[in-house]
Amino acid sequence: MDLLFSAAIVCLRGLLPRRRLACVLAGAALGLAPGAHAFDPGQSKITVQGSGQVEVYINGQYMGRSADATRLAAYARALVIGDNAIALRATAGSAKSRFAVADLNGAFGRMGSGLLWRARLAVGSETGGPAGPWANLGYDDSSWPMATELNGQLPSGFPKGGPAHKVWVGDNAVGTVLLRATVYVPDALSSVPRGFGSQVTGGEGGEKVVVTTPQGLRDALCGASSNGTCTDNTPRIVKVKGTIDFTGSEGTQTKLGCYTAQCTAPMKSERLALLNDADTHCDGKTKFDVTFDKAGATPLLIGSNKTLVGEGNQATIRGKGVIVGRGASNVVIRNLTFRDLNAGVVFAGDAITLNDADRVWIDHNRFNRIGRQMIVAGYGKAANVTISWNDFDGTNDYSPYCNGKHYWNLLLIGNADSITFANNWVRHFSGRAPDVGAGTGSSLMHLVNNAFDDGFWHALDAHQPARVLVEGNHFGNVSVPIIDSSDAGYIWAPLTQVSDSAQQNCRSFLGRDCTANISEPLPQDNNFRQDLTVLDYFKKFAPAGGGLTPFTGAQALRSAPHFAGPGHY
Repeated sequence: MDLLFSAAIVCLRGLLPRRRLACVLAGAALGLAPGAHAFDPGQSKITVQGSGQVEVYINGQYMGRSADATRLAAYARALVIGDNAIALRATAGSAKSRFAVADLNGAFGRMGSGLLWRARLAVGSETGGPAGPWANLGYDDSSWPMATELNGQLPSGFPKGGPAHKVWVGDNAVGTVLLRATVYVPDALSSVPRGFGSQVTGGEGGEKVVVTTPQGLRDALCGASSNGTCTDNTPRIVKVKGTIDFTGSEGTQTKLGCYTAQCTAPMKSERLALLNDADTHCDGKTKFDVTFDKAGATPLLIGSNKTLVGEGNQATIRGKGVIVGRGASNVVIRNLTFRDLNAGVVFAGDAITLNDADRVWIDHNRFNRIGRQMIVAGYGKAANVTISWNDFDGTNDYSPYCNGKHYWNLLLIGNADSITFANNWVRHFSGRAPDVGAGTGSSLMHLVNNAFDDGFWHALDAHQPARVLVEGNHFGNVSVPIIDSSDAGYIWAPLTQVSDSAQQNCRSFLGRDCTANISEPLPQDNNFRQDLTVLDYFKKFAPAGGGLTPFTGAQALRSAPHFAGPGHY
């Protein structure tokens, strides 16, 4: 049984070829009933180290202690599927620079110490002896300061490639420190897509290519093209190592344009470039020359049957985006940072474009300082797509509202799209997060278990004829979680709780209960509503939807920020 269980864990981490068949066989060998947990969270590994000794507790249970300035690696045997408290007690040690660092790695993904942790100095009996209430699940740590994230490399031998950072209290405080994070561990595998994109395999089984240069990346993603269409359908796994920087590599381009707004320091004024003579965005405004980087406006083609994946947690494509289109299918894009793509110039490029694409999985990426959209689905279809566990960071010097929060973000307006948008962390935005519909055909989106944080204006903007099932999301300090427009799309989005009659409809159409969304504080402009046509359409497409069942909005808040982005998969 132990050998079979080990094989199942290896399978679930995506290390065996033909992972779906292997997982099914392993599950059958273990006697797992349909719907049973396919992995044991207690088999996850917790690794800690510090400038002094570090004790680690999970849900109040002692997992072990490192010696001074040495590393402890142990099974996280007290970890459960659901809510968990990860707590450390760390002494300062004799080093001048004091720190603690933790890495949790399992079949569900990877998380580590960082800015989302809380920390304070231990007092009295907390400095030694058995752990007190501070280590338990349910302990209220809301009054604790956020941990200070420290610069510098991780200790030699500490697990690399993950999201862990050195942390401490304040400015190198002296004393014993308590650190903790409350984390929801989902009953889902990080190695397998869920939702509409559940059948995506990408370049699985193909050649593995490591790329470090712009030309190397271009050739590996699409070795042959004709009239703007990639004809390279050969399965291939393309691994990006380090930063591939396209800025300045193709020269600049100048177009007439205008300001979207003129801001005062420290904010910068966002400009809009008119790419064709028929564009009316600058009508009535003063026009002037807008110069931008040409590389950002011409995305890289990706052919069918490709996996584009970053190595470690720092792999970056800078100054250029990618496009899956013109019939391309079966593409994976994972574990990458897309940044600095003509920031401050609208229409000068998008990070990821889907336009007439089928079966795409966009997972565990980070997007920041993008001129326009982080992801855009054009007027061609974007069918059987899953967008999961991404960090959409709208922090930007440029914004049409002069507030440091990006507006354009996500525009998904294709033709009969089917998109699962799940477990993402969407933060520091001013709008269009996401904008859905307005194309032709009845697009479907499952917006589920995302954490929306710090929204100056709206998150979801749905247009007819889109149908959006909104469940188990958390909206924190978002002024307008859902905006209502003159051509508002159809939305099923219960707020706070699901009524008995609504739950009966969910069971009838979906075969399961629905999960309410949470908005803190409650929105003044409340456009949460329940259009029955959404459930009707999802009943017809449920098999293609991948059978994704949501958890609660509160759990989404304790999950997405901890597991989204590069290094977490």
